[in-house]
Amino acid sequence: MTDKQINRWLHRRFSLVCWGLIGFYILLNTLATMGVCWEALRQALPVLAAGRFPEIDLYAASDNAWGYMLAAFVALAILDAWKGPDYRRQELFAKENRMSVRIFASLLCLCLGAQMINTLWLTLLETVMNLFGRSMMPILETVSGSSGSFSMFLYASIAAPVSEELIFRGYVLRSLRPYGKRFAVLATALLFGLFHGNLLQTPYAILMGLIMGYVTVEYSIVWAIAIHTFNNLVLADLLTRLTMHLPELALGLLNLLLFGGGLVLSLILLIANRKTVQAYRQQEWMDRRVLKCFFTNSGMIILTLIMLGNMVLMLLA
Repeated sequence: MTDKQINRWLHRRFSLVCWGLIGFYILLNTLATMGVCWEALRQALPVLAAGRFPEIDLYAASDNAWGYMLAAFVALAILDAWKGPDYRRQELFAKENRMSVRIFASLLCLCLGAQMINTLWLTLLETVMNLFGRSMMPILETVSGSSGSFSMFLYASIAAPVSEELIFRGYVLRSLRPYGKRFAVLATALLFGLFHGNLLQTPYAILMGLIMGYVTVEYSIVWAIAIHTFNNLVLADLLTRLTMHLPELALGLLNLLLFGGGLVLSLILLIANRKTVQAYRQQEWMDRRVLKCFFTNSGMIILTLIMLGNMVLMLLA
């Protein structure tokens, strides 16, 4: 094959992955919107039947996550039918190395450290927005923290970690794996971050994507699902519920102790194992042609533009 033919072939392969994510994004938002409309209609019908004008609780309506769960189920069903049961058994849930208690604890420390980095990022973003007389806090409350409804709790804490890992660290990462392990982890983390579509979550999602990608290629996607579930269920939801009535000072000190301590431990672990980390980074060379074709395929360009547009609209909202 000539260089031009190789480039065209790589563009097609990467474009298929990115356009698939665009399709999932459209499906997710379409069914989520339908779920919100259904909840709003459910609120309005009894009031209309009584001859009164309804006052719809938009927050309660938007806290409906059944549409999100249906979209995740449909997407996974399509991928499973496309790839087949053999792919699920032999590729998706393939086991690499054995997980140990020490490594699992170290990975949880990295998650805590990522939470601290995210807190610092959110503080910086809020400070910059305040300079322009704006605030990101109302948006932050809608995209993080504890869930207000049972459906949102079920989705954010359980269904989302499972479905996101199966889609991103399962089908997407496995599709990119033939072009290099390091490339697959980095590219999947970037796609996972972009898919969140807002400046509040994207940097943190990229960090978590790197951790989950490493866990998947070195151990198993089952462990990535377990860590992702722990992050969403315990660190995001349950911790918020348990500390919501604490004074602001006490809450700040607790978060600093927990997440700041996790960041310090993460840095200590990385420094202590720097030779191993360096050797792992140099283990596999990333082909510049692969990187160029990944970032310049049509699907990646359109996906990036959509998500950047979302980020801008959220800042202006």
